[in-house]
Amino acid sequence: MTQAKAVPAASEVRFNRFLASVYLVMAVGMAITAWVATSVSANQALVKRILFDPWFAFGLFMIQIVIVVWLSAAVMRMSSGAALILFLSYSALTGLSLTSIFIYYSQSTIAYTFWVTAGMFLFGSVIGFFIRGDLSAMGRFLMLALLGYLFGLIFVWIFPGARGLNQAMNFTGILLFAGLTVWDTNRLKQLSTQLEGKQGIGGLVVIGALALYLDFINLFLLLLRTSRR
Repeated sequence: MTQAKAVPAASEVRFNRFLASVYLVMAVGMAITAWVATSVSANQALVKRILFDPWFAFGLFMIQIVIVVWLSAAVMRMSSGAALILFLSYSALTGLSLTSIFIYYSQSTIAYTFWVTAGMFLFGSVIGFFIRGDLSAMGRFLMLALLGYLFGLIFVWIFPGARGLNQAMNFTGILLFAGLTVWDTNRLKQLSTQLEGKQGIGGLVVIGALALYLDFINLFLLLLRTSRR
């Protein structure tokens, strides 16, 4: 009886430590993003280059894509330190690319939207944490929805004058990434039960932090686009 109680207790402790590490790494990444974006916003020459130099902006975007793909594909073969450095580098590059929001939106709007995003993210994480079942079916649906959303973004990019479609894409994206927050948190919970004795736990912490970081950043940007300037 005592041993039966000890196993779930050990599993819960293992999950709490794993999830705490994930959120800690994510929080560090968010802090770096905010610091870089705020610092670079004071450099008008660099901000103008990010905004008006298409090759610079495209190169920045491609480097970010390469880092995400590389981390997702090879994180289990990396050392924990290398995976963490890549994630923090991605966070800094994201901060660089987000500098332009300080031109288009007031600081009060950015701050308000950040806290709204934090509240939505926390709510989604709590739901994902307390759901006991496996959300694999939900994950498959969300991945298909994400592909459809990306296709919609390409359509909006080709036809930028469709204002109603832009708003529809924003609200669809908010629902999508709120759902992904729930699913990613639940997925991390399911993953924690398989960590005992496994290698590459540090890498899993980083890739989990990356998934939640992307959910948060996308939620923030979509909510910001729905706000008035």
